[in-house]
Amino acid sequence: MSTVWERTTEFLGDHRGALAPIVLLGLFVPLILLGNLMPLIGSAGHAGDLTLGGLVLLLSLVTSWAGLAITALALDPTIARSAALRAANRRFLPVLGVGLVTLAAVLVLAVPIGIALAASGVDMAALSAGRVQPNPGSGGALAFVTLYTLVLAVVLFWAYARCVVLVTPILLAEPRGLGVYRRNFGLTRHIAWKVIGVLLLYGVVSWVASAAAKTVFGTVFALLFGTDGTVTLASVLTQIVVAAVSTLFSLLAVVFLAKLYLAAREAIDARS
Repeated sequence: MSTVWERTTEFLGDHRGALAPIVLLGLFVPLILLGNLMPLIGSAGHAGDLTLGGLVLLLSLVTSWAGLAITALALDPTIARSAALRAANRRFLPVLGVGLVTLAAVLVLAVPIGIALAASGVDMAALSAGRVQPNPGSGGALAFVTLYTLVLAVVLFWAYARCVVLVTPILLAEPRGLGVYRRNFGLTRHIAWKVIGVLLLYGVVSWVASAAAKTVFGTVFALLFGTDGTVTLASVLTQIVVAAVSTLFSLLAVVFLAKLYLAAREAIDARS
């Protein structure tokens, strides 16, 4: 993992010029807009919420596309930025399709939670709105849901590390469909615990950094400019800082995973 990290930092240092436009327009700006649009959802009326939801989806797709372009550059630093953009365009739909399959699998695994709550008499409409209605007969269901959720979280985390984490670089470098999950499993066979450790470390550090930036700068900007309204000058400035932090960690993650894929592939080839 130390070698992968060294390759990541070396790539970022040597290719700042090629990465800058993609990072700025494909990650930083969309993340700022996402941070300012999300608080408005739920308060803009039905039509307004649909419009905002569409914008959020579009911006999310833009960040995914930018991640593909950055991955293409990280996989082959000798190519031009235009070639990386073409690779992102060419492989965007396959990556999106695999992502939807992954999401569908997660939703299917989560179905028992909804079934248990509905069968116990819990008001699902109230629950979805954030209002939990007490029900004398729901104790067993809630215990099942709690235990199932904990087990599911562990299983999904393990499955992500073994079968999903390298999906994007694999799909960019190799012509695969749903076989990408099996390929990911094979590439992480001998480094599973290292991958899990890196994911945990990344999750903790990125969350702490983003939370700290939001808390510290949000407090300072609120004191300076006030907080009257849903979207204010203070909230916009705070989201800019948070987006900068999120962009940095997103960039590190994308490049690191590309370099990890290359290292894992080299290790597999060396053993064969």
